[in-house]
Amino acid sequence: MFRRRLTRLLKSAAKPISVFIVPHNSLPSLRFNLPAALLLAVTVFWTGLTIWAGYIAGRHFDYYVTRMDNKILRAKMDYVSQQVEKGLAYLEMTRKTDRQLRKMLGMNPNLIDDTEATGGPTTSDLSDFRKLLSSKASEIRETSLNNSIFRMREESRRRLSSYAEVTWYITNKHNTAKATPSIWPASGRITSYFGYRIAPLRIASEYHTGLDIANEPGTPIYATADGVVRYAGWASGYGLSMVLDHGFAYSTLYGHFSELTVKEGAQVKRGQVIGRMGSTGTSTGPHLHYEVWTDGIPRNPIKYLEAGNKNNPLGSIFESIFN
Repeated sequence: MFRRRLTRLLKSAAKPISVFIVPHNSLPSLRFNLPAALLLAVTVFWTGLTIWAGYIAGRHFDYYVTRMDNKILRAKMDYVSQQVEKGLAYLEMTRKTDRQLRKMLGMNPNLIDDTEATGGPTTSDLSDFRKLLSSKASEIRETSLNNSIFRMREESRRRLSSYAEVTWYITNKHNTAKATPSIWPASGRITSYFGYRIAPLRIASEYHTGLDIANEPGTPIYATADGVVRYAGWASGYGLSMVLDHGFAYSTLYGHFSELTVKEGAQVKRGQVIGRMGSTGTSTGPHLHYEVWTDGIPRNPIKYLEAGNKNNPLGSIFESIFN
């Protein structure tokens, strides 16, 4: 059955096919007799050629589209890489500023994470590395970008941690500075210093726990640091007196007032007038008896007056930041 059909098909293909060309003018008609096999072969060839051309065109189209996408992606990566490098440069500037600020404040200029290791490659290592770079440029480019982003994130974390520490340090120093009795409590002349002396009324040796400053009655007396009035009233030997609690284990005592201008429990600021000089209590004349206590122990007030904020290089920094 199959052989018969194949035989018939071959006989049909061997028969000629007439092709007529009839023009629409006065020219004569043309007639061609072509074998059916030839027409079939031409049709198959044209169809295959069309399919092949479409396949090639599709491949080229995909290639150009992919190439264009790669150019766009490369341009985006270049832009992102530039931005990352700029970010790293700014972070490096903040790192240097941070180190300078920490050094100026007397802090450790290095964070634990800033510790750098040492070492280096040999000449052969560098040669091999250059070959690796040239052979895997695209991969290394992406890896380098990822590493840069990681470095930026880590550097940002370190800087935030450092700035938090610096902020705490400055705030703590500022609060400590405000609580340190560092200005003169009154104008006048010093008539008795801290330490052993001859008691003026008993003609005997005693340990003087403060500083006596003499001046005219009514001379203003100032709080030497920010604080709270813990006591304001009469005290044996001190007469009309006052105790200020400055925090950070600091307290000051003022004696022999003629008048108190603030009440117990009041908040006072450094330089605020808290009373007037007098001669109440055990006294030979108008003067201020001034004491400085830290951790419950009397200290020499002169040391705090000499190391006041006016002569402290950090004082101007604190004043400019917080005032």
